[in-house]
Amino acid sequence: MKNNILSIIIISLMFLSVSCATVPQDRYNTQKGAAIGAGIGALLGQAIGRDTEGTLLGAGIGTVVGAIAGNAVDQDHQAARDAAMLNKRVVYIDDRGQAVEAIPVQGSQQTNCRKVTKRHWDNGQLISETIEEICEGEKTSKDY
Repeated sequence: MKNNILSIIIISLMFLSVSCATVPQDRYNTQKGAAIGAGIGALLGQAIGRDTEGTLLGAGIGTVVGAIAGNAVDQDHQAARDAAMLNKRVVYIDDRGQAVEAIPVQGSQQTNCRKVTKRHWDNGQLISETIEEICEGEKTSKDY
């Protein structure tokens, strides 16, 4: 009985901490991924193990997996921001040989926004190419 109550308290605290977190949409994905992974891992750990140990183990594994996934998203966004800020080509390569290349394109002087061509590479093969708009401040609407 004590284990069930402790598990419910832990899960409730995780949901409360995740629901109170407010961060900009394009930043801090490592932390958001870790928090979401911890919550999902705790639920799965409790469902599979039906004890506190399973809940905590699931939360730990979920935290690590979520943080790794969120970090990949952060690196992807960071390449575009760095290229726009530095006005030069930026490349990030991970340990598996996958790369994100960001190349600045001439932007609008009136809006303080720059366009960046972003290319994703895997073992020397181009996977995708997109164009992103990076603005200096936080964009609150689509109108300028």
